[in-house]
Amino acid sequence: MRPVRTILTIVFAAAVAVTGCAAHSTTPSPVPSPQVVDQAPLPVTDDPAPSPAPTPAPKPTPTPKVFIDRVPVLADGRYDSYIRTVDTNRQRLVVDLVQVFQGQAAIDAAIADGLAHDQAQVLYVWVRNKNPRLRTLAMASDPQIDLLPGDCIESRNHQFAKLVKDSRAMSNSRPAYYFTLTVADGVVHRIQEDKTFNAC
Repeated sequence: MRPVRTILTIVFAAAVAVTGCAAHSTTPSPVPSPQVVDQAPLPVTDDPAPSPAPTPAPKPTPTPKVFIDRVPVLADGRYDSYIRTVDTNRQRLVVDLVQVFQGQAAIDAAIADGLAHDQAQVLYVWVRNKNPRLRTLAMASDPQIDLLPGDCIESRNHQFAKLVKDSRAMSNSRPAYYFTLTVADGVVHRIQEDKTFNAC
């Protein structure tokens, strides 16, 4: 009886083993094949792959412009100007170029610039200064300086002193004098003074 029972036990165990293996089959499930899309082959090249475009640097904060030329920029000729600075140590002038009108042109220009008609009618000269740009110009070592008559001027130092004084003088909130500069090779060789207001 015992051998029969042992045989049944072995057969039952074998049946369980076969059933379990069938239930847990390791056969992988079929994977769908990828779809093939017609695509032109990539060109073969020896060049390296392009590098990505660099990120632009942030724009710097703009610096306020200074209207002073460090190098003379005026061509040869004569220029009407206000003189803003006289530097006798370095033989330099800082000038502001202007337009000068005389006679009827002065009256018309003054009215166009906003001066009252009755005030403009008595003018013989009008100086227009619309551009604040300043220019730094070299002076010749011995420039000709023609100033209007005034105090007795005996020496070159006195001439420069009067030039500085007159360049700062004001008349009705406007510079009292303008100066005609003669420039050659970027250097001022002559300074001629004139009034921006009517003489008494």
